[in-house]
Parts: sequence; C-alpha cells; structure tokens
Amino acid sequence: MVEGQLTNFLYRNPQLYDEVYANSHHVDVQLCERAFDRYLGGMPTTLLDVGCGTGEDVAHFAAQGVDAVGVDLQPQMLERAAAKFPGARFVEADIRSLDLGRSFEAIISFGYAIANLHSDLDIAAALHSMAAHAKTSALLLLEALAFQPDTPLSLPSQFTIDTPGLRATAQARYEVDPGSRILHRRRSWRDESGVTTAEDFARFRMLSPEELELLLAAAGFELLELHDREFPDGESLSSSVMVATSRYTGTP
Repeated sequence: MVEGQLTNFLYRNPQLYDEVYANSHHVDVQLCERAFDRYLGGMPTTLLDVGCGTGEDVAHFAAQGVDAVGVDLQPQMLERAAAKFPGARFVEADIRSLDLGRSFEAIISFGYAIANLHSDLDIAAALHSMAAHAKTSALLLLEALAFQPDTPLSLPSQFTIDTPGLRATAQARYEVDPGSRILHRRRSWRDESGVTTAEDFARFRMLSPEELELLLAAAGFELLELHDREFPDGESLSSSVMVATSRYTGTP
C-alpha cells in the first residue's frame, strides 16, 4: 500500500528490510494472539494480512493451521515472501480495490499500510475493502500513526543494517505538516566509512484515534480496544493499534 511519491531503500531491498524490522514481527504476533484469545476464543480459521511485507506474520499463522493470505502492493517484498515461505499465499494488490472473492475471520494490518494512504477518500476505500472481506464479527487489528498535537513524536531516528554483506546506519529526519497531518521522513544511509550510500523519502498520513474510530465506524467496524505501540525494550512509538470487530452483515 504505497503512495506514489514514496521511495524507500528498504522496500527495494527486502532482505535488508527483514534485518531492520526483525523485532516488529514478534510484537505483531503477540498483539494478535492476545486479541484472538480474548475475542475469538483462540486462533481464527482464516486470516488476511493487509500490507504483509515479506510475509513473516502470514507464515507464523499459517504454521498454526490458519488459512492465511497476505496482500501487498510492493512486488519486491512479495517476491521475498514467496521465496521464504513457498507454502503460503501472497497476492499483489491495492487494498483500495481488493477483491479476493472470499471473507476472513481476522484481518490484520501492521506497519504503514494505512499511513501510506493520504486522503480521507483513500483511507475510507481501504477500510471498506477490509470490511468487504470480513465475516460478521470478524476481528480487525489495524496500526496507524497517531496524530496527537500536544504529545511529542516518538519515532525511531536511528536504523541499523548489520549483515555479512552490508553494514550501514541511517539517520531519520521528520517534519509534520499539521494542516494535512502528513509526516515527512527522510533517511540518509551511510556505510561503515561514513559515506552516504542511499537516501529515501516517505510521506505518511497521521490520524487521531477519534478520527480513525469514525472512519472505522463508517466502514462497519466497532472499536473494542486501542493500544499504544510498544516494543520489548520499553520503547513506545507514535502509533496506535486499533482492535475492532466487524458489524457487516452481508458476508456469512
């Protein structure tokens, strides 16, 4: 789910993406499993991962016997996912117009899938698409960048790649346009000698919890829980995870 002006070094090099975001998968899985136990009484039988990236979450749940499908708009990421997990199903598609012809008991979307959509119309289209793929009372876990004007941003400023073939660090710089609620991020990647080897730029839409709750309700979801995004080392990021249930009655 990537907005057209985004250029991301890690998306173009998904093996390095796996290196940088290795811890995120474990946090995602823990959040999901707690919510599944609480609201579904255990693992769902079917699951859709929106913005699945290199497929770690899809593979995890497929290994638990879940019929899991991953969707992403980045072909390089999906190629990496398919190579790592040949038994799992991955689909290249835009969530705004997705039509898999089936529905799921759980839908998850972590990372910046929604944040890469900048207009209210596009975000609404994505949420309605998720609703169209949700069984009645399906569970949705959705991560969004939180817009809280009175709270300082807490976003990672340092990124590290440490592989046998490449060691590099990146310094991220952020700017927020409060009018459009767009977060601009620039990263400069430097090798061990300090030489800049790559730069990337991205724009992310930030949403207040109240705004996202209204958008979810308009798409047919009821909010159950809201969590700040936290990692095992105690770091808390400026993003939130919504746990919601589908009220949509058109899908059995």
